[in-house]
Amino acid sequence: MHDWQYFFNHDRSNLNQGTYRIFESEWKAEILHWFGQKDVDKQQKEDFIQALIDFDDSCGDFYRYRAYFLAAEALSQFPESSLGDAIVEQLLKWSYAYFRQDKRDWQILPKPLVNTARKTLELTDRKRVIAAFVHLVHTTESRSILRVAAEKLGTLDPGNKSAIAALALMPITEDRQGFCQRSYSLGKIAVGDETAITVLVHDIKKIPDQQICPVGIRTLGKIAYGNKTAIAALVYLMETTLNKDNCWEAIAAFGKIAYGDQTAIAALVKFLQINQGDRICFDAAQALWQIDPGNAAVLKSLVHILETSANTSLINRAATYLLEIEPENKTAIATLSKTLETSQSDNERLQAAKSLLQVDSNNQIAINVLFELVKNLGQSPKDPEYTKSIAYTATRTLSQIDPSNQLAINALVDLIRTAHDHSYLNLAVGDLGLFGAGNEAAIVTLIELIASTKDDYLLCNAAGSLEKIDPGNKIAIPALLERIQTSQDECGRLYAAESLVKIDPGNPKAIATLCQIRETNPYEYESILTDAVQNLEQLDLENKLVKEKLNEVIPTLIRFIQNFQQDDDNKNCCNKATILLPYESCLFHIAESLTRILQKEHLPQVVTTLKDYLSKQFYKNNSYRYEAVFNIIWHCAENLTYPDFHKAIN
Repeated sequence: MHDWQYFFNHDRSNLNQGTYRIFESEWKAEILHWFGQKDVDKQQKEDFIQALIDFDDSCGDFYRYRAYFLAAEALSQFPESSLGDAIVEQLLKWSYAYFRQDKRDWQILPKPLVNTARKTLELTDRKRVIAAFVHLVHTTESRSILRVAAEKLGTLDPGNKSAIAALALMPITEDRQGFCQRSYSLGKIAVGDETAITVLVHDIKKIPDQQICPVGIRTLGKIAYGNKTAIAALVYLMETTLNKDNCWEAIAAFGKIAYGDQTAIAALVKFLQINQGDRICFDAAQALWQIDPGNAAVLKSLVHILETSANTSLINRAATYLLEIEPENKTAIATLSKTLETSQSDNERLQAAKSLLQVDSNNQIAINVLFELVKNLGQSPKDPEYTKSIAYTATRTLSQIDPSNQLAINALVDLIRTAHDHSYLNLAVGDLGLFGAGNEAAIVTLIELIASTKDDYLLCNAAGSLEKIDPGNKIAIPALLERIQTSQDECGRLYAAESLVKIDPGNPKAIATLCQIRETNPYEYESILTDAVQNLEQLDLENKLVKEKLNEVIPTLIRFIQNFQQDDDNKNCCNKATILLPYESCLFHIAESLTRILQKEHLPQVVTTLKDYLSKQFYKNNSYRYEAVFNIIWHCAENLTYPDFHKAIN
């Protein structure tokens, strides 16, 4: 079969009589294989490519784009096409509209088009794409375009000299921002490149001390492994800078690129000798151990901190690290043990106990301290929140030491039964779900909490944890059903329904609740609607009951897309996690959720209902709604035949 019209024969007068295999996913591999066959006439291939890029779908360009992207992918099999350069140039325009040199020609393109064009750039003729980016980095006068294009070029062609040179030789003013941006870009694409390393070293020496960007130093630590020039520059910076942040960055970079390097080792040893006891010595000791494990100067420096420093936080950090690199170090153990016995700070005792338990999970003194901290929950009249935080962390540490340890589970149970602050209650309940599998005390505690709590969210959390540690336990179902029927809090009812479908998938009342959304406050409405859709996504969309409910909820979602308005008095709406979302994000979020639950039978009607929102005039008046609708109809175009879509939109 050599005639390309077997795959694509456009009949304007009767679309149903045409052949549109180019839009059918099961034919894509066969079409690409056809382009790669040597016995197919070259002109046939050229004609097919031309037909694809010239296709006028007469239905909003949705299928024109799809045909064009197929032509672009075909170049990977037929790179000698005379149309290749023009196709790749068009992909670049769709992928990065801001690459256009004439600002009057800039435009904002719909995200599905941009994202698909960018994916196709990686599937088409790779050599042409690389050549196009090389040309761009050599010709653009915009620093921002050069940086983005060079980064992309470095991703497509790792180590590309044009990309690295374009960034390395990019003229920058002696400002911190220009240096940082260039350094960041080089760090992404120039690992091991001598040109990039040389330029960064030059910048570090040239730019005034206070203007050196930490990103430049970090980039050396990322791309210059074993490079003598870079190591020498870092040594010079560490020894001469008056900016402590720069010194810290240089020391951190040593730990990443100077393994076994005698110059770096000697410099760090000297630094430790000169700066004994300073906080920065701790970082220098860490870096030295990373590049020269076993170096005696590290142990000596850390012990010096333990014996001479007045900073208890630094002492504990040094002791903890000392135990990491030498688990039997008696000085470190003695220091942390002393902290357990004498410190007046609960946090210091907590951190010391955690460090000791990392090397000896049976350290009974440390375990006892953790239990003591748990029992202190809320007893500080000055700062009860602080003691709650300490108690919770101590409890979690006990659980992590031995998830099946009854003492650890008991600590969580005690915390749940004595804490009145719901934030800590919820944390402890969640931890029981992680650590209490099969534990009778944990199960009983959660059952009691489910029966007694008046808080919708705590109930749902407890039900979720119970499901994890005692799968199949149905005790929470009646409580959740009651909450669905009686709660006055719309979100609370929703969370109860969400919990119920996890424990009892397909529960009719839970599904009904997810669909019965009241249009009271539009911002609350968005939040509830989003959660409802997310829960419906998790259900079996082929289930007959679920399908019936989808037929109810989808029109509601469509009306939301059509009618949701921004309130000048409240320009944000919130989702389940109470994260504020701007007006446009609400629309996009619902649009994305809608595409995930739409069934094929819904698509034609969705297209017909929303098609009028795609006009240029509507874009000018409400670009956010236009974008949301475009996303939905793009999805429909990907899942309908061309004749069916054409009929629905015209």
